[in-house]
Amino acid sequence: MVLTEEKLRALYKKDENMKEISLEKGTILTPSARQFLIDRDIKIIEKTNGKREEKKEIKETVNEELKPKYKGILGELYMEKPEYMTQIYGNVLVKKDNKRIVFRGLIDSFQSHWLVLMKDLEAIKNNKLQKDLESIEKFIKNILVSEVIGEALVEIKVLEKNLDEIKEISHNPKKYFNREHLFGISSKDSYLVIKLNEMRALSREMEIKGVEAFVKENGTVERRDILLALNRLSSAIYIMMLRGVSGEYGNR
Repeated sequence: MVLTEEKLRALYKKDENMKEISLEKGTILTPSARQFLIDRDIKIIEKTNGKREEKKEIKETVNEELKPKYKGILGELYMEKPEYMTQIYGNVLVKKDNKRIVFRGLIDSFQSHWLVLMKDLEAIKNNKLQKDLESIEKFIKNILVSEVIGEALVEIKVLEKNLDEIKEISHNPKKYFNREHLFGISSKDSYLVIKLNEMRALSREMEIKGVEAFVKENGTVERRDILLALNRLSSAIYIMMLRGVSGEYGNR
């Protein structure tokens, strides 16, 4: 006999003062049924040859077919993955509106937009532009993979600069480009600069979702490496905009 949580709940509904349950020897408990009994401090009395004896341990001797394939972040068990849930890591499930899952979706969306931009700008045929676009693409992929597999971002470069250099250059356009900051982008600017500005704005939205995912209400900060990378991503795109208006990608 297999005793499931569903069957236990039905029995418990009839007697919410249940303190013990009598089972025939050899009865198999599913893991969720086991947890149900433990949570309610219900003793198992095993019947053997007409004698009743308290079972000291509840063993998870369950057929492979009956073992849950997934678990939730609160320890709940699932035989199958509900449509409204997805894996956050391993076989652990969360709802699809989990903040980390929302963040992953936004990275995925940003990456898809960046690939479309790369295709759009192929016609310019500027080697430096294509190299910079590819550098940003690789940077985005590194962030996504790092978050999914749970490993720290290694020391990486974008636009052939380290992250400290990206910050320095983006904050000082007068020093590096002999011009002021790009305020007031308008339709009169080149298509290249306007599209890069659009992606810069989207990257800032992604950074906000990253903060929501990794900064807890109590002030605890997770994945500082990813948050730093997201901040530098918008700065790197801004540098590309400065290169664009300065003619480094040609005059188109």
